[in-house]
Amino acid sequence: MGIRLDNVSYGDKIKNINYEFIDGKITGVIGCSNSGKSLLSYFLSDIISDYDGNIVSTYNIRDIGYVFQRPEEAFIFETVREEIAFGIKRYNYRVDEIDDRIATVLKMVGLPLSYLDKSPFTLSSGERESLALAIILILNPKVIILDDPTINLDNYRCDKLIRLLKRLSSRYKKMIILFSSDMDFLIKVIDNYVLLKNGKVVLSGSKRDLIDNINKFKNASVDVPKIIRFIDTANKKYDVNLEYTFDIKELMKDIYRNVK
Repeated sequence: MGIRLDNVSYGDKIKNINYEFIDGKITGVIGCSNSGKSLLSYFLSDIISDYDGNIVSTYNIRDIGYVFQRPEEAFIFETVREEIAFGIKRYNYRVDEIDDRIATVLKMVGLPLSYLDKSPFTLSSGERESLALAIILILNPKVIILDDPTINLDNYRCDKLIRLLKRLSSRYKKMIILFSSDMDFLIKVIDNYVLLKNGKVVLSGSKRDLIDNINKFKNASVDVPKIIRFIDTANKKYDVNLEYTFDIKELMKDIYRNVK
């Protein structure tokens, strides 16, 4: 078992949510603004605990790493080094061990060592997101929760994040929960999904069945991936019958078959 929500509610904002997040899987919790995404992320990370219902977990709060939608809200120190080192110093590591771990996590998130003495508040928005991820990774959490992680990322950093999350999931068996409406990002990384609308789960399943339910995402005011919009437009404009896919190579093959 991973983390199970049993009839979790919060006033009229979250309504009777039942769902189980699976160990070693990447799950996308998807919804538009005011769907309840961020609020649910606060429940899972124990930032808010006065909800109704139960969250049953095999993990304690020290096993969970959480990155805010605006990561700078959690920064409290004057340098990048202090931000990353703060959490691990309580475990009585030697200074050289701490330095090694800092270097490792900076490399993982794509920040140079030359940033260690910079103020975190002078970093770009994308670099702040990377720093926030480094801060939790140095503690080696078993569960990683990210709230709207791509909102400040350019394509380069987004691609690096995708590769890192896949590695953390496949190699280190981390449970990763992504709260986002960025479908172009999510389809590249998730194993499972949960669709929220007005605080309710309206759909859940594996990435494999997401395509069959794509119209329900439209009904929940979530922008569907660009590749799906392209297929819709091509089918209508050119009277072809391209199959829905998230794989650009498969789409190119299908286009070739239709224009031969």
